[in-house]
Amino acid sequence: MGSELRNKAVIALGAALGGQLVYLAIRFRWTFGAGAVLAMLHDVVIVTGLFAWTGRPVDGIFLAALLTIIGYSVNDSVVVFDRIRELRSAEPDAPFARVANRAALQTVPRTVNTGMGAIFILAALALFGGDSLTDFAVALLAGILVGTWSSVFTATPVALVMERAD
Repeated sequence: MGSELRNKAVIALGAALGGQLVYLAIRFRWTFGAGAVLAMLHDVVIVTGLFAWTGRPVDGIFLAALLTIIGYSVNDSVVVFDRIRELRSAEPDAPFARVANRAALQTVPRTVNTGMGAIFILAALALFGGDSLTDFAVALLAGILVGTWSSVFTATPVALVMERAD
């Protein structure tokens, strides 16, 4: 990857993460925004590491896949956080940890079903899409798997820890 593309990619990645943090801090709480941004960063690091490990090219198509993964990851986190907000308004005195756990458990079936639909399409694209589409599909496949995991097991626990510290 050229240095100009790399620099612009880092700026785009930083802007995407920063924009998501601001949006989620306004929409929910800053603790939820921090959890979602750390989960997104986790997803980007894992997928980038996977591509580096397998020797796949890191180019413009890969960067488009990373930005798509960020959008997918924040969507999953927002679903969990929205459910937390609904449950907290119904039970304001319930401990946050119990509410967060219930919200995560209630949203997992939806997240898995959505991910499975995308996985079938992306697997076909990875197998039959040609060289450039294969890399895009593989990045998105990894991103969906890691993003589904991180929305429940990274974003929510980070928000829980931040809520305790707040």
